[in-house]
Amino acid sequence: MDCAAIAIEVQTNNTKVQQLASDKGLKVAQNVAAGVAGLVIPVLWFGMDFQGTADTEIQALQARQQYLAALAEQRRCGEDTGEAQKVVAEPSKKPKAKLRAAPPPTAAAVPVEQK
Repeated sequence: MDCAAIAIEVQTNNTKVQQLASDKGLKVAQNVAAGVAGLVIPVLWFGMDFQGTADTEIQALQARQQYLAALAEQRRCGEDTGEAQKVVAEPSKKPKAKLRAAPPPTAAAVPVEQK
């Protein structure tokens, strides 16, 4: 897995955790409603969810996130960009060579034709 794939997987897992947390909140509300209504109609208590599947899935996703964090650290994801910015920000310290124009020819250097 490269760094881009790790980042995508982490983002996907974060989205799943948020969805599961909202589902868990809805399940709690349903259980409370069934519990209260069960006081009048006890059969409704059989419809309550006691399995906690959302909690199990959230724990599995958290374990996956820890694994991905360790993998990203091992592959040094995120460190490249800092080095690249550092290199771009610091220009080369070498002095640039200046081009000099050739000196104009002198009169002594020009041959004179004799007759």
